Amino acid sequence: MTEKPWNENQTERNKTRLMQRQEEVEETLQRNLDHPLVTAVHLLVNQPSAEQRLHELNLHNKHKIFLHHVKASPRYRDFFDYANDRLKNQVVIMMNMDIYIGEGFEKLNKTFLVTQNVSYVLTRSGRPEQRCNMGGKRGYCGTGYIGSHDAYIFVLTQRLKESILSELDYEMNVYGAENRLLWVLKNQMKKKLLNPCKYLKTYHNHCINIHGSVRPRIDEKGKSGWVPPSGLY
Repeated sequence: MTEKPWNENQTERNKTRLMQRQEEVEETLQRNLDHPLVTAVHLLVNQPSAEQRLHELNLHNKHKIFLHHVKASPRYRDFFDYANDRLKNQVVIMMNMDIYIGEGFEKLNKTFLVTQNVSYVLTRSGRPEQRCNMGGKRGYCGTGYIGSHDAYIFVLTQRLKESILSELDYEMNVYGAENRLLWVLKNQMKKKLLNPCKYLKTYHNHCINIHGSVRPRIDEKGKSGWVPPSGLY
């Protein structure tokens, strides 16, 4: 977070606060590595310094980490390209780097996801973290849905076409990014979308109030989707 290109696209310039945000992201990674149902954590990395830090960190369950290099800041297309090549027929949970999974994931039913062509698009929750209480935030699961989504669960049984991947060729931190992704999942990938965020809990760890400074809007021209909280089936 303290080096290019990340620090160029942040509202914050104070290296101490950027480092605190870095540590927050690493805490989130550790929680995902420690989750008993997580078999692997695939990280898309575009900075040699980030890769070096990952090697130096004394993380538990480090054997679960798989690194993949990308040339620039990851775009949604990069994640789906990666899943296309390496994660076919597996349950994939794609998440932002400050989201970790919590309770309820023993309820995941791969057969249901495949046979019904369902994708879960989860709205995050919050709870007390080391630096603040993230509970009760606006737009979280259970506090008033406003279109926010941070974790996407799917199974790819066949390769995605170029026409679909081209619709995903944009960065994750722009306004409307997740709503554009929902539109692609539903209209291009023909997925049935559900948001069982009350049953599959994901948590947001973002106490250090740092955000990207350049955030254009991407979900224009009708390419936007909304999926309020729902059941598992």
